[in-house]
Amino acid sequence: MRRYLKAPIAALLLAGACTPQPSGQASTASTVDTAVVRSGLDSLRVRYIALQTAGDATGLAGLFTETGGVDIYGAPRMRGRAAIEATFKADFAARKFTMIEIIPISMSARTKTAASEIGTYHDMHDVKGVKDHEWGRYLGAFEKGADGQWRIGYLMAFPDSVKAEK
Repeated sequence: MRRYLKAPIAALLLAGACTPQPSGQASTASTVDTAVVRSGLDSLRVRYIALQTAGDATGLAGLFTETGGVDIYGAPRMRGRAAIEATFKADFAARKFTMIEIIPISMSARTKTAASEIGTYHDMHDVKGVKDHEWGRYLGAFEKGADGQWRIGYLMAFPDSVKAEK
C-alpha cells in the first residue's frame, strides 16, 4: 500500500515546488552579499593568526562571542571567553606557535550576520626547542555583532597528523 502512495505524494510536492509565485508578491528573503561576509571572515582569520602567533590568550578570547565555544581534540571543552582564555594561556605557556596557516575550503553565509566555514590548518610549534608540525581540519560558526565585528561563536578543530622536525 505504501508503494502506491509515494508517487502521488511526490507529484504533489513537485507541483507545489514548481508553482510560480503570484505576480505582485516579492520574495521576503533578503540577499546576502557573500563577498562582504567572506571579507569579514578573512579579516577575522588574519587577526586570529596574529594573536595566536603572538601568544595573546586575552586577545584571542576576545575574538569569540561571550558564550563562544571551542572543542579541540585533546583539549578540555571550552565554553565562554574566560574558559577559552585560560585554556589558550596554558597552551601558550607550553608551546610557541611559530607558523600558522588557515585555509578555508567552504563558507556558507546564512544571513548577513551568521556564517559557517570549514577548512584545514597547519601549525608549527616550538616546544622547549623541539619543533613540530600539526595538520588538521576545522569547522567554525561565526556571528557579526552589533559593533560590526565578526566573532567566533563556535570552533571545532582536530589534528590529522603531527610530525616532529628532526
